[in-house]
Amino acid sequence: MTTSAPTPDAPLRLVQISDTHLSRWDGPLRRNFTALAGYVNDVLRPDLIVHTGDVVFSNPDADADYRAAAELLGLLAAPVRLVPGNHDVGEAYDRSWWGTTSERLARFRGHFGETPWLEWFGGVGLIGLDSQLLGNGLPEEDEQWRRLEDMARAVGSRSIMLFQHTSFRTGAMGSDGRPGCLAPADRERLLHLFREARFLGSANGDVHRYRKVWHGEAFELWGPATGFLVHREESVKLPAGLEQLGVVLYEFRGGEVTSTFQTTPGLEEVEIGGFPESRLVREEIRAAIHAFEAAG
Repeated sequence: MTTSAPTPDAPLRLVQISDTHLSRWDGPLRRNFTALAGYVNDVLRPDLIVHTGDVVFSNPDADADYRAAAELLGLLAAPVRLVPGNHDVGEAYDRSWWGTTSERLARFRGHFGETPWLEWFGGVGLIGLDSQLLGNGLPEEDEQWRRLEDMARAVGSRSIMLFQHTSFRTGAMGSDGRPGCLAPADRERLLHLFREARFLGSANGDVHRYRKVWHGEAFELWGPATGFLVHREESVKLPAGLEQLGVVLYEFRGGEVTSTFQTTPGLEEVEIGGFPESRLVREEIRAAIHAFEAAG
């Protein structure tokens, strides 16, 4: 889609949602998304919604969760663009069952569309990319770089903003030791690719907390989760941020953008492991890993 330029008193509005972790099981995650959809539709009323990954709960091979997530996303009135997270397609640098695979990438594309993508939003080119591809050597990684090169030529010197699941600069090591930000080489390659453009900033999910910092003239924004909070024992290991469920509202005027954290009434602020779905998915994943290892 292509949107028209905003008038000075009516900016274009974009809402970032992230880490919804939807599944076929009834519980707080589905209830939270239903409450979120009503608030976004009735109060924030965006022109566009961007989901920065971890659409499904935890098992990237759970077709039933993909179908349930696609149905729930249909509650949102505005158009939705998505990028995949580690729980959608796997971990970029992992070579075990958790690793990103072509099959998982195809599943995500089939339900939620292609990445990378370029969306013109007023005077800004919004670029969504798959951080779970970077550094894993799949053919899809080379294809993503080719498409990003085409986008860089299309953008030229105009303003851009990046959306991906993983933090752009700030490290946030996961409890399993996985890297929590883009590899420096990938980040520098992206910045060099879009060197002619005016880089406004980047927005990601993954860390389940809201945080906005500046690196020169560009911001790095961590979008909050809508599904659940990180367990307190893990939270203290992460960089400081607002540990509250919610969304981010961006307002675009020409080539400029402002952002604000938005609380969402009715969300149940549960921690991972503190609700029945956590136990169900752990059992499911344990069985999948056992089968993967047994197959050699």
